[in-house]
Amino acid sequence: MIEVFNLDGMPVYKYRSDENKSFELSELESKGLPCGVYFVKIRTKRGIETSKLLIC
Repeated sequence: MIEVFNLDGMPVYKYRSDENKSFELSELESKGLPCGVYFVKIRTKRGIETSKLLIC
């Protein structure tokens, strides 16, 4: 699962993937998120990873 949060910690996008389908960053761009800094949380069977994302 991929979740995107704004700086206030509010979720702005959720993506549940199948094992066979990969995530493309262009899927986020098509959602019309305004320019800014976001946090992306990726959950896999191996654990959770969080990183920053800049959209401009």
